[in-house]
Amino acid sequence: MFPRTHLVRRAAALAAGSALLTAGLAAAPGTAAAKGTIPDPLRATAPGVYVVTLTAPPAASYAATRPTGGARFDRARPAVTAYTARLTAEQDRVVHALGDPAVLYRYSTALNGFAATLTSDQVRQARVTPGVTLVERSTKQHVDRVRSSAAAAPVVGSSSRNLLGLAGPDGVWARHGGPQRAGHGVVVGVVDTGIWPDNPSFSGLPQRTPGTAPQLPGFHGACAAGEEWAPEDCNDKVVSARWFVSGFGEENVAGAEYLSPRDGTGHGSHVASTAAGDHDVRVEVDGQRFGTTSGMAPAARLAVYKACWTAPDPSQDGCTTADTVAAVDQAVSDGVDVLNYSVSGSRRVDDAVERAFLGAATAGVFVATSAGNDGPAADSVGHVSPWVTTVAASTHHVFQGAVRLGDGRSFVGAMVSDQPVRSTRLVLGADVAAPGATPDSARLCEAGSLDAARTQGRIVVCDRGDGARVDKSATVATAGGAGMVLANTRPQSTDADVHAVPTVHLDLTASAAVRAYARQPGATARLDPRDRSDSRVPTAAGFSGRGPALEAGGDVLKPDLTAPGVGVLGAVAPASDSGRSWDLASGTSASAPHVAGLAAFIAGVHPDWSVSRIKSAMMTTAYDLHGPHGPLVEGAGHVDPSAFLDPGLVFDTPASSWQRYVAGRIDASDVNAPSLAIGDLVGPTTVTRTVTNVSSRRESYSVRKRGLADVDVQAFPATVRLRPGQSRTVRLRITARPSATVDRDVTGWLVWRGDRHRVRIPVAVRPTVVAAPRQVTGSGASGSVSVTGRSGNGRTVKLRSSGLVPATTTPLALTPGPFDVTAPAADAATASRQVTVPAGTDVARFTTASGAAGDDVDLYVYRDGVLVDGSTGSSPEAEVTLTDPAPGSYTVYVHAASAENGSTVAGALQTWVVPGSGAAPVTLSTDAVGFAPGQRFRYSASWVGLDAATSYLGVLTYGDTAARTLLAVN
Repeated sequence: MFPRTHLVRRAAALAAGSALLTAGLAAAPGTAAAKGTIPDPLRATAPGVYVVTLTAPPAASYAATRPTGGARFDRARPAVTAYTARLTAEQDRVVHALGDPAVLYRYSTALNGFAATLTSDQVRQARVTPGVTLVERSTKQHVDRVRSSAAAAPVVGSSSRNLLGLAGPDGVWARHGGPQRAGHGVVVGVVDTGIWPDNPSFSGLPQRTPGTAPQLPGFHGACAAGEEWAPEDCNDKVVSARWFVSGFGEENVAGAEYLSPRDGTGHGSHVASTAAGDHDVRVEVDGQRFGTTSGMAPAARLAVYKACWTAPDPSQDGCTTADTVAAVDQAVSDGVDVLNYSVSGSRRVDDAVERAFLGAATAGVFVATSAGNDGPAADSVGHVSPWVTTVAASTHHVFQGAVRLGDGRSFVGAMVSDQPVRSTRLVLGADVAAPGATPDSARLCEAGSLDAARTQGRIVVCDRGDGARVDKSATVATAGGAGMVLANTRPQSTDADVHAVPTVHLDLTASAAVRAYARQPGATARLDPRDRSDSRVPTAAGFSGRGPALEAGGDVLKPDLTAPGVGVLGAVAPASDSGRSWDLASGTSASAPHVAGLAAFIAGVHPDWSVSRIKSAMMTTAYDLHGPHGPLVEGAGHVDPSAFLDPGLVFDTPASSWQRYVAGRIDASDVNAPSLAIGDLVGPTTVTRTVTNVSSRRESYSVRKRGLADVDVQAFPATVRLRPGQSRTVRLRITARPSATVDRDVTGWLVWRGDRHRVRIPVAVRPTVVAAPRQVTGSGASGSVSVTGRSGNGRTVKLRSSGLVPATTTPLALTPGPFDVTAPAADAATASRQVTVPAGTDVARFTTASGAAGDDVDLYVYRDGVLVDGSTGSSPEAEVTLTDPAPGSYTVYVHAASAENGSTVAGALQTWVVPGSGAAPVTLSTDAVGFAPGQRFRYSASWVGLDAATSYLGVLTYGDTAARTLLAVN
């Protein structure tokens, strides 16, 4: 459910193109991604696995059963047991009402509901069953790992600890008991691909009763057996391990995967070791020593929830939401304190996964999620819920080396190896092709493509593309090469990989120069791992998801933080990583566990702090990245452990405000978050923030803005003086000047400067010229309607009307039957109509209605064979409205799912394309609106001489702004 305001902007953003509607969706488990998959899993009706969410709060959120006073959720409490039984009984009632479908999971702790395999009829019935809030198709998500990162090359090992200031005698750990106390008594839950328990990062003492932790009161884990996993694989480090595959389907799992908590890809192991791996573990990869590594909270315990799986076809790998919700629900039920979720997600707040996170946060579980790897595009950030901490990725140490050519030139690129290669012949892969190999395969250094006699002892230039980067160096090594230059063929990243031979990865310009030189007779080169550029860290990773979060109405600022996420060294699964126990990984999946582990560290030092205090402390003490940065790129900035344990002020968010936001009773901007976003700034807007002094001394703070060009911020009071533990609410009045940039995000900071602390929150506002209603409706052959709105920044805008376009009506007489969204066709149950949408169309609308209240009619709209939107549900009426639709040929299908009389659905399909031919004129009472900022305006739109038997649709526009008001006359 979205907040109730800012509908104009959101509607325009959603309809700007079908890509937004289909982004991030996957096919049903075990199937190929089908053209025509329902864009919105909350409206899907095709048979399959669905997550059904019930209205009653889960145990983690229910007032009588949720933990208080910083206690861990304990499912063994009698009140929890009794309430869970009540939820189960209600779930039974709903399941029975649906005809007792096969239930895969029951959820009762973080979410109240179940996952079941439903028919189309059962889906429709579930959506109208009393006590049901959401019925959502289980979709497949993916771990947020980058195979080919879009950022500069990094270094590994202990470098992230050094950047974060954790290690060493003067580090943050040392000031709070040392690494042996960092996160002590805290359990970090990891929902991912499992764990490789034999890695030294997870060593610990055997448990007397595997899966239990008597030293952790209220924790109730388990060590589930399975393939290559025995309960004894748990220890006092990995205190619990479970696996969830019912949504993905055991029949869809790859043969090399493990039906157990054992990690099949290494991703979950990497995440777990980053968050809470053991301290001072020595690392060696392919004979190269990388020093030692450590998790962020090395004394914390790990609870593993495997819900992500590999399939025979790698494109079908992933984590179904039915499984991940089960994993989150179980983790909270077990009693974890921190939860890491390095898995992609939707950009909305009303799906089952985000609601499960809400239950977790309400129970006092800190949730760290990855920001996604769809950057650097705007509105690419995932996990936009205000109750999770969404983590972007940045570099933490540039690991480089140089190719030194025989003519004296030198080119710096990405290099992990610390082994130099002495001056030797430099050859192109294509020039040392093996007999029978094609020049292209040798140019790319594909397996078996190089002639060993001509490669032995030489440095080979291999072009990037068509294959894994590390496979190319393996080819060079097999042929006896001494080193490799990995050459980009287009503008793209340079990446630090652990190669089979010393390798320097060069960008496009340097690659072209090296290739040209290698063609010269007698060309030589050497590789020097000591050479460096002047690159500064940390910088934003190009792949990292960015704001604004348009799906949340622009009132949520995401990401929240940034942390190391490029070239991070961590534990992996040797079986899937060429026998290695350690490797590099990039992606926001690597940055999120840094923050999860740091949250565990904070919780160990401040066990009485709420999850919102922990998040606030990290955000308000963060610092800016080098290079391009700002709130939409870095959120609050890079996490800073040297400061976050003593933040001065915190923004404490009560869980009740999250609940009110989900229910649509308040905007996200009214949540007491350590950030501020206003999606449509219309005139003076006032929000409040409550600050609490968590220091040990009385302190005075004065607030100032930084950045926010042409936007004024007034604080009441401007200065607050707080004693320890005292809170004070500050009103912030935000106004855009007439000179402010409109319909674009203006970013900056609000800074509370105290006697000893500096507290900073990121701000993003979008000044808007005019706020107007999405639609007004009139009636009659002649008549008028009033339109009211508000002026944004005092700028005057011209009013225009498209005129009223009459509907094109097609009578319908359908016999209920099936409909295949992947292969739509007209038949007795389905009618179709072709509609041409020309360039410059403002709105295309399609509606259908039958004459019987008990009929069920669905509407599907395709463009060039691809489903762009649909309207389904148990209703005789359906409507799809496309704003600024892409031009093309559209096919509209009207499908009769059921009939009240059991045999026939009679109705009509109406279509409008606006502007269009035959439009009737609309007279406006004024030709312009816009006065003082925030002032209300009113005007009338009138018409005469319409056909009383026809429905009309028009568009009222406001200058060159994105705002528009639809005018419907019935």
